[in-house]
Amino acid sequence: MIGVLMEKSVDYIVSILAIHLLGRTVVPLDSSYPVERLRKMITSIDLSLCLVNQQRSIELSRMLDEHTHLLSMEELGAMSVRTSGIKITSEALDESPAYVVFTSGTTGQPKPVMVPYLSLSTLIDWMVEVPGPSGTTLLYAAQGFDVSFQEIYSALCRGDRLLVITDRQKKDLHELTRQLASRAVTRLFLPTSMLIPFVTFNLHDAQALADLREVICAGEQLKITDAVRQWFKTHPQCRLINHYGPAETHVVMEHRLDSEPHGWPDLPPIGQVTLASKAYLLGDQLQPVEPGTVGQLYIAGRSLALGYYGMQMQTAERFVTHPQTHERIYNTGDICVLNEQGLFEYKGRRDRQYKVRGYRVELKEIEATAIDSGLLDDCLVVARQSGLTTSLIMYFTAQDSDQDISLSLHGYLVERLPDYMLPSFYKKIVAIPLTPNGKTDVDKLPQVGGLRSEVSSRYIAPQGELETTLCVLAASCFGLDRIGANDNFIEAGANSITLVTLVAELRYLLAHDFRQTDLFEYPTPRLLCRFYQRSISATGEIDPTIAPVSSWKLRAAVIHGFQGRKRG
Repeated sequence: MIGVLMEKSVDYIVSILAIHLLGRTVVPLDSSYPVERLRKMITSIDLSLCLVNQQRSIELSRMLDEHTHLLSMEELGAMSVRTSGIKITSEALDESPAYVVFTSGTTGQPKPVMVPYLSLSTLIDWMVEVPGPSGTTLLYAAQGFDVSFQEIYSALCRGDRLLVITDRQKKDLHELTRQLASRAVTRLFLPTSMLIPFVTFNLHDAQALADLREVICAGEQLKITDAVRQWFKTHPQCRLINHYGPAETHVVMEHRLDSEPHGWPDLPPIGQVTLASKAYLLGDQLQPVEPGTVGQLYIAGRSLALGYYGMQMQTAERFVTHPQTHERIYNTGDICVLNEQGLFEYKGRRDRQYKVRGYRVELKEIEATAIDSGLLDDCLVVARQSGLTTSLIMYFTAQDSDQDISLSLHGYLVERLPDYMLPSFYKKIVAIPLTPNGKTDVDKLPQVGGLRSEVSSRYIAPQGELETTLCVLAASCFGLDRIGANDNFIEAGANSITLVTLVAELRYLLAHDFRQTDLFEYPTPRLLCRFYQRSISATGEIDPTIAPVSSWKLRAAVIHGFQGRKRG
């Protein structure tokens, strides 16, 4: 196995292609992860070689033993390599792992999923055969996300261009839109959590992104809002496609929304199975469920992963044998139903696994990491859904009376978990409430208000219509009941996705060219309000290219009803 730990670049793509040409296994590692988590991932699979950039090489070399050799691209470029003797493999590699990606695990350790060449080649064959636009595909997915392989190979194997942009450009909606337009991108793989902010940001201009032909969403349940319907109505050349498949199977279902956008349901189906895959809805004893009733979704076919590296018990639990067909099947844990049109509909889960910003999160892994800190006695992480936002809340017990324990705990987790696994809220409690049967009583847990829930400042009510508007809008985007005029956005629980959402809504509703950097420079509703007022005073008008309405006051009623607005 060969790790690749670097920013997305030509070097990154060439490294993946070269490793696969040699018939080896690629282990893509997200360069944004904390060093401690990267160390855990690397040591868990006995990685012998890892291609890195110079900075990461210095950081990781201090934490890894001699078993793992770090080779920087700078060192590799300085080497005199003889390529004439290198053998490009043409052997059958179907059952050999093509790549390993990590998912969240209940044991406190990330789970390495081994995906064979057969699964990858099956996916790419299907992607190439399915009719679609030729042109340019954007490499959007993070390095450790399996969708990145789909983006790279489906583009290159079709002879299309592959556009690589930086993470900074990807996270800035203004810059992302500019890149898509200027490079005439025709196909965009977009995490479901980014779809609504993306279309909201671009609602003002029906001519923008005229080259875009396909938007493919995956990662979590697709939600359709009025903004989504409106954007696709004004961009009839672009098709919305819903993909479904966990890391253990990759894409196994597809649903194309071909009808008129006004008729799209709030929660579209996850679709029909793709070629070379099978889907079963089974009960607790692996018996088939009655038509029209819910069951657990199991997947069979050529797309299945080999299992979890070094985790035989976990592999045996999720990859089982169908009692009737004797096929090897994977238990997705998803609860689904087959509707009258023959399409699978997602209905939820029965375990404590959630999707946060498109990533699978096992709450037990966060809890186990927090316990290891030694700062607390016990903890419970709860996922709270508010509108389109999923927030993680950590309740904990601790004998230490230190008022700043929430901040200390958060700092500990920041160094060990990726940002999408970090709780937005912390709350110290006397004891975790239990039912008479000894199970956790979630209903009796107290409400929380933010990262500094133990040392939160006094709530300051907003003054004036505009300031009130900003507070209501921010609270809705962050999934909170309220935000005060002087509350810091980050300390209130905002993350990269909710900040992007807020920027998109501000831009659309206030007709001003807000950037994400504005929220860091003016991180409270009051400061942002003053910044906006100064900007309007300086120019004397609202930017007419962003919205057709000449004043935000004409849409104040929309803002005041924001929390009750239909959002899917």
